[in-house]
This record gives sequence, C-alpha cells and structure tokens, in this order.
Amino acid sequence: MKFHTQSSRLIGLLVFAALLVTLSPASAQEEGASEGDSSEAAATETSQEEALDPNDPDYWAKTRDIFTVQKRPFQKQGRFAATVYTGIIPNNIFEQYFPAGVRLNYYVLENIGLELSGSYAFKVDTGLQDTIEEKDGVGAQQVLIGDTQVFHSNFGVVWSPFYGKTAFYNTVLNYFDLYLMGGAGLVITETQTDFNAETSADYKPEGVLGAGLAFYFGENASVRADFRQFVFQKTNGGGVANPSEVSLGFGWFF
Repeated sequence: MKFHTQSSRLIGLLVFAALLVTLSPASAQEEGASEGDSSEAAATETSQEEALDPNDPDYWAKTRDIFTVQKRPFQKQGRFAATVYTGIIPNNIFEQYFPAGVRLNYYVLENIGLELSGSYAFKVDTGLQDTIEEKDGVGAQQVLIGDTQVFHSNFGVVWSPFYGKTAFYNTVLNYFDLYLMGGAGLVITETQTDFNAETSADYKPEGVLGAGLAFYFGENASVRADFRQFVFQKTNGGGVANPSEVSLGFGWFF
C-alpha cells in the first residue's frame, strides 16, 4: 500500500515535468514573435516619421491625415504686383464703356496693400441718342450727354480681411483673397457744356470704392475679379455721376 502511494506520486511528478518541458518552447516562441512584431511596428513608425519633414507646413496634416487651411505657399508682404485688366462700365443708357488698364500694388502687410491704377475707357454708342433726336413729329428733341468718360486714375488702400482655399479632388489647391478697396483720384472727360459749345477735355476729382476676389497660382501668378464704384461731379453742377466698373485681370508678383 505504501509502495503504491509512492509510485503514484512519482508518476505525477514525471507528468508535471513533461508538461513544463512541452510548454516552455511554445511560450518562448510566442514571446519572441510578439517582440519581433513590436520591433517591426516600431521600425515602420520610425521610418514614416523620418520620411516627413518637421519643417513642412503640412507636417501635422500628413501625420494626422487631416488637411485644413494652411499658410499659403507664398507671401505678399513686401512684394510688388502688376495686373493688366479689362472690363465694362454698363450703367449709361447712351454710351457703353470698355476700360483697359493696369493696377500696380505694393503690400505693406500681408493683408494691407497700396494700389495705383489707371485705365482708358473705349466708348461704344448705344444708338439711343440718335433714336431720340431723329424722332419725327411732336416730341423730337436734342440730347446733351455732357460728360463722356475718357480716363480714370486712382490711388487707394486694399484691405484683405479674409482668405481661403479651394481643392480639386483633394489634389490641386488654389488660394484666394476677398478684399475691399477705397481711394480717390482723377477722371478725364470730354465735356460739352451746351448744344452749341465745342467739346473740351475736363479734369475732375473723383472718389472710388470697390471690392474684389483674387485667386493665386503658384508663387507669382494671380487672377482678379474687381468691382469699382466711381463718383464725380457732372458738368455745370448737374448732379453726381456714379459709373460702375466690373473687370477681370491677370496679375504677376515680383
């Protein structure tokens, strides 16, 4: 009986030792595999971090896969820009004007700039004056237009309170500004003070208010859409003229 009990204990010890020997290599393999996976993941993360430049403006966007409005790839502050443009001044029933001109800008700050502009207005007669003057019978009368616009020149301040960007399929980014403009200048008109008077050049002060939208491409090119509201005194104190100009231009930063 005593021999049987000792034999049972001996058999139990041998079985327990065999289990330990069997499980130990498997545990070592699992630990080695987990350590290998961790080291590979760490190496992958390290290589990705090394591939990204911390000085890149889009560093955090690339790291987090979140793309938001970033600083533009170029700056306006301290730079000059020249814009050639053409447009239309439509609010005259007797004459339509098609201005062509140049705008010169210097940006004191990123959102504040100075602007000097000048444009020549090409005139197209609408035919209404001839229709009125050639009317037969009662009611026929002459029309005195008074001022015909020839040239506008202005100096003012441009303020850009907002800027943003547009994306095309999340690949091509274009930046834009919304801006306001205010200033004063000189308008040259061809003036006829009376039906029998000769036409002469007249120089008048004028004020100007405006707004615009500019899209920027790369570090130098831009496309601008502008609205300008001019105000100047009509001939012989006959009220105030307020021609409105809508234009589209191409600009270049230096």
